[in-house]
Amino acid sequence: MMADWMKRDNDVRSPGFLPGGGELGGRIRSRDWSGTPLGPIDAWPQVLRLALSICLDSSFPTAIYWGRDLRLLYNDAWSPIPGERHPACLGQPAAEVWSDIWDVVGPQLARVMETGEGFSAFDQMLPIMRGGVQQETYWNYSFTPIRDEDGTVVGVFNQGHETTEGIVARRKAEAEIERLGRLFAQAPSVNAILRGPSHVFEVVNAPFERLVGKTNLEGKRVADALPELVPQGFLDLLDRVYATGVPYVGRAIPVIFQGLGGEAPQERIVDFVYQPLADPGDLGQGIFVQATDVTDVLRAEAALRESEAKYEAIVNSIDQMIWSALPNGDHDYFNDRWYDFTGAAPGSTDGSGWKDVFHPDDQERARAAWMHSVATGEPYHIEYRLRHRSGRYRWVVGRAHCVRGEDEAITRWFGTCTDIHDLKEAEGKRQLLLREMDHRVKNLFSIALGMISMTARSAPSVPAMAEALRGRLTALARAHDLIRSALGGQVGQGQSTSLRALIEKIVQPHLGAPGDPRMSFEGPDITLGESASVGLALIFHELATNAAKYGALSTPEGRIAVTWTVSEGKLSLDWAEEVGGPGITPPSSRGFGSELAHATASDQLGGGIGFDWQPGGLIVHLTAGMDQLAQ
Repeated sequence: MMADWMKRDNDVRSPGFLPGGGELGGRIRSRDWSGTPLGPIDAWPQVLRLALSICLDSSFPTAIYWGRDLRLLYNDAWSPIPGERHPACLGQPAAEVWSDIWDVVGPQLARVMETGEGFSAFDQMLPIMRGGVQQETYWNYSFTPIRDEDGTVVGVFNQGHETTEGIVARRKAEAEIERLGRLFAQAPSVNAILRGPSHVFEVVNAPFERLVGKTNLEGKRVADALPELVPQGFLDLLDRVYATGVPYVGRAIPVIFQGLGGEAPQERIVDFVYQPLADPGDLGQGIFVQATDVTDVLRAEAALRESEAKYEAIVNSIDQMIWSALPNGDHDYFNDRWYDFTGAAPGSTDGSGWKDVFHPDDQERARAAWMHSVATGEPYHIEYRLRHRSGRYRWVVGRAHCVRGEDEAITRWFGTCTDIHDLKEAEGKRQLLLREMDHRVKNLFSIALGMISMTARSAPSVPAMAEALRGRLTALARAHDLIRSALGGQVGQGQSTSLRALIEKIVQPHLGAPGDPRMSFEGPDITLGESASVGLALIFHELATNAAKYGALSTPEGRIAVTWTVSEGKLSLDWAEEVGGPGITPPSSRGFGSELAHATASDQLGGGIGFDWQPGGLIVHLTAGMDQLAQ
């Protein structure tokens, strides 16, 4: 045993005591140390040799500061530490090597040399010059005293490594965390971070505190800080999210918060997310809570829906069609009455599609009036024909006014459409009645005189003349009852009649006894509705009156043949007069009676009427729809 120790001691004392040691071992062996305070290498003390052997064989950055001026020796692992000072710093005094940081490490080394007590530092900032620039660097290192045989401190054993990269990374992370923390605290949404399986509040922002009505929540468990949430099931949800790692999203969830100081509980409606937090190993760490108080929004939406429902109920409870339009004139709303009236699909008349239900003859006129109002802001007022769901056009009056904003710019248009078709027809009939009265009064005397003359010629005696005249005047009165109801908009008792019976009743006052051979009829039996009856009464009364004044019934030789047929839902009727004698002179212009006949045939009966004037008489051709005749 002693022999082995002596052999090892002799090896350390020999000049070849530094085999290996890497690059620095080679540099130390090859250098002539005799001209330095350390002296020749073979004269180095045994304790230095032992310490240097340990230093060079270590894989950890290790250096030795030797002697009073702390001459520097170090291994390969330590060589990057001095940077560009390597390898010139080998064997140099520490004060010269580390002049830039000597105010820090100098006192530390001196204290170890003086007291013999070791020293260690962690993340020590050292402002080292690198590349000619002073840099802030951080280090973990230790200074351990080296003693000789009698216990005197003769050097310092140094080990350590740089921690700058970690410190900088940590500082960046801390700065980012601080920045995120500020954002977290300033975020308008409700945020909190819970840690651990017991859900302890780690971070809570101000909106969260305002929502729950409590402060100083950090460090408290959810169950302790907000016990009212437990029976509502929210703690169970947190447990499930923490255990499974599956997020939970709640939408429009009512939550009751107790608040502070015994305040009455408040119900709020929130959208919220429980987002699990995990470390890189996917181990549960906590839960991120993000919530939005949607109470006021939902209440506002409910109030808006209620207001809209009230508005819809109001605008749909009146008979008028109501609409609205944008400032550019595009329509964006119609109430139910509009769609009920037009039969259009909802939305199909939005924009400029409303023109499609206007009568073709009224479209351009209505568009021009509307665009003038849109451009000027003047009220819109116009009468036009609007297609009814039945396919027929009805007269309406359109009105609209604009709404202006604070800057006087138009923000919206609101308008109405009112069905005035019946009023329009009534007014037309009133005007027709006035003209008809004038026309009929003039004809009345002519007809009466004609009846007297015709009756006088055929009556064998005065009593017989009186009796015949009385019957004809009575028939004339019945015919005038039909005409009066047609002109005055009156209806009878809902009774229907046949086409032949109607014509006979109208013509009879101008004939002799019933069955007068001057009048003949041929055609299928057709039952007329009440409305069609009064319309046809106007036409046949006009034809009979003209025949009695100027045509076939004004001469004994005259004849009238009325024939009709029905084909494909249409009535085709001919009124053929044979005058005899000099014939009939065609009128030079269309009179009121002809206008009346044309209007009735086309507008009311869905057909038409034509007059064919011939040398020996007149043929009137009348057409009408069978559907209209049944009305």
